[in-house]
Amino acid sequence: METAAACSITTLSFGELCVGGDWASAHGDFSALRNVAQQLAIQFGEPVHCDLIKLADLCLYDLDAAGALWSRLKYQLSRSSPS
Repeated sequence: METAAACSITTLSFGELCVGGDWASAHGDFSALRNVAQQLAIQFGEPVHCDLIKLADLCLYDLDAAGALWSRLKYQLSRSSPS
């Protein structure tokens, strides 16, 4: 039998995470956007990694800046590939 913690861990693809980030940003769900940024940060090296960590932090205290950074990062992510 799986534990609750094991059931809550979901591995999403790069594309699914990007779509989820768009959805979260559009719906003002900055907790979900933070989660997306943290998961994407694991997949990317510098300098994108640092930008994604910054995005995750901004989701805690500056929602306008987080939304703006996500908009900029979407383009950068689409031109990069995960490590």
